Amino acid sequence: MDYGRMLDLLADEGQLLVAATHDAHADLPVAGASGRTVGQTVRHLGDLAEDALSWLGASAESALRWELPADPGLRELADRLVLRLADLLAELVSRPPHDPCPTWWPEDHSVRFWARRLLHAVVVQRVDLQIAAGIELTPIDPDIAVDGIDEVLRVWFDYRLHALGVTATRACSVGVHAADRNWLVTADPAGTAVVSTADVALTTPEAVVGGDPAAVYLWLWGRLPDRAVETSGDPDAIAQLWGLLRLATR
Repeated sequence: MDYGRMLDLLADEGQLLVAATHDAHADLPVAGASGRTVGQTVRHLGDLAEDALSWLGASAESALRWELPADPGLRELADRLVLRLADLLAELVSRPPHDPCPTWWPEDHSVRFWARRLLHAVVVQRVDLQIAAGIELTPIDPDIAVDGIDEVLRVWFDYRLHALGVTATRACSVGVHAADRNWLVTADPAGTAVVSTADVALTTPEAVVGGDPAAVYLWLWGRLPDRAVETSGDPDAIAQLWGLLRLATR
């Protein structure tokens, strides 16, 4: 995804997320896999923005931690998030996407990693907050969804599980497809692997998950049930993929 477009989408998604808090109560539970309340979700995103600013080596003023009261209200949490996202966007806009920068994913040590990571964190939890608030769900941009599928599979399923030392109980392979992209996901007691492939059918996976990119994206993040996507093949392989993702993304 183009870097400038990524930053525009991050700004738009941040506005949608904060707008959803206007119709919600801090203690409302968030549906899906996060297990958080609305207030906890907004606080978590503020923490992520501050962490990203620290990794980016932002100026001391920009990276300064926002002092929250002992028991902050939802408005205070939302105000902090708005300002931290603004600081983060200002830092990201000021630097080229391939500017070297520390990250926790060994395959990408650039500023672009943090733009991508925060974009997907905000999108998934924007969906959470809109559902919790009972307001109409804003469609997910197809470019976000396709890129997000790649991110959750490669960064979380493949790398994060390895970093946590979590492996599958048995060997399985699942093809994932959305739009014109295909991924082959494999897992066994020795580890995991994810590769992009031109044609999932040629790889003969045990099962296949596909469908609308936004639905596949949210399903991989534990926000939609199996009926929201198209599945075929071994249901146990699909269940193992889904279960391992819950461990990777919790």
